[in-house]
Amino acid sequence: MKLSSRAYNLYEAFAKPGCPVCRLAVDSVHHYLDSVIYEYVTKPHTHEGLRAARGFCQQHAWHVIAEINASALGVAVLYEGLFRTLLNEMGGESKLGAKRQIAQALNALKPQAPCPACTHQATVEDHLLRNLIDHIDQDEFADAFRRSEGLCLPHLRLALDRRADTDKQARLLSLEQAIWQQLQVDLDEFIRLHDYRFEREDMGVAGTSPRRAIEQSVGARDLRH
Repeated sequence: MKLSSRAYNLYEAFAKPGCPVCRLAVDSVHHYLDSVIYEYVTKPHTHEGLRAARGFCQQHAWHVIAEINASALGVAVLYEGLFRTLLNEMGGESKLGAKRQIAQALNALKPQAPCPACTHQATVEDHLLRNLIDHIDQDEFADAFRRSEGLCLPHLRLALDRRADTDKQARLLSLEQAIWQQLQVDLDEFIRLHDYRFEREDMGVAGTSPRRAIEQSVGARDLRH
């Protein structure tokens, strides 16, 4: 089996819980934010990107605070520059009146570019989905995907909506439908086992079906869609 490095990462992720694209994208975004805060916080392009976006989006800003250890200094350096820029571009009291002042402030507050971490995430997801489709015709790779929890709905939609080999997309779809059919069976079993008549029976794999159903419908909790 010949795999690119990204395809091999997917192959390894198939054996772990959750959507493999979500898992790898979450890891990549975390490493990206860690690098921004610790390695690139003084780089002009880092500040330019963050100022243009008017800061990280809500999801990624809180990820920095919650998940990037000892990040306060890096955050302070980045956001001091952001708020200095905002204040300069908003301007002070206008001689032309409050209406002109508010219009200038509104214009200054509008993002001029997407969140840098969101841009990174989208690029990673694109590469992962391309590699997934490109290699899904390899039986060993496809078998490993079949045993995985499959793609979440958002990533399946992206995979099918992209320009790619339609035969490979169709094979991916067929594999995903089989995974979801099993999920539906497991959910039905989970419901059955909550009947008092069967409460002594072991839940088995059905016990994880509610968590899998949520993740399959919306993707990983730590990933913005």
